[in-house]
Amino acid sequence: MFKKFSISVILLMTLMVGISNAAFAETPDETRAKLNKMSTEVLERMYKNFPQVKSYVENAYAYVTISSSSVKLGFWGTDRGRGIAVNNVTGKKVYVKMSEVTVGLNIGAKEYDLLFIVDNEDAWNKLIYGNVKFGTEATATASDSVNGKTYTDATIVSDGVWVYQVNKKGLAVELTIKGGRISPYRTLN
Repeated sequence: MFKKFSISVILLMTLMVGISNAAFAETPDETRAKLNKMSTEVLERMYKNFPQVKSYVENAYAYVTISSSSVKLGFWGTDRGRGIAVNNVTGKKVYVKMSEVTVGLNIGAKEYDLLFIVDNEDAWNKLIYGNVKFGTEATATASDSVNGKTYTDATIVSDGVWVYQVNKKGLAVELTIKGGRISPYRTLN
């Protein structure tokens, strides 16, 4: 009897959570407004931590701002984020999501911001449409030996794409191999 009651309570609670989530779900316009605000906040934090980044953003072909969080425990970890990609040349704005998986020594949780600087159309298309797989780690200077561009405090993600990271809160110890990608939100674009 107790077992049936417990199962019934669990099913009822699951149903209630699902209904409450559906009742409080954001509309696409509300989600876009939140992402626009978040993007502005990410840029402000980046400019505060890396003052040189403002000119990089203004002069880049495009840029992507993402606010992300991660949970890591044991051998596996995941990172999830969302944000906006802005093409400075065309004016196009794409709402994006990011997912990343880590394998190795993982423990902790953190929230952080990412700013991707994109140098050209080819790099933009590859990054925005999920054709660039990346991992993020801090380095002192990243340089493209072909084009002669240097972005202080950036990490090279792929040809024509650099990333900056600012940790907001949390603590994580990681000795890992990472893989991630960015893709557009179908419901927001």
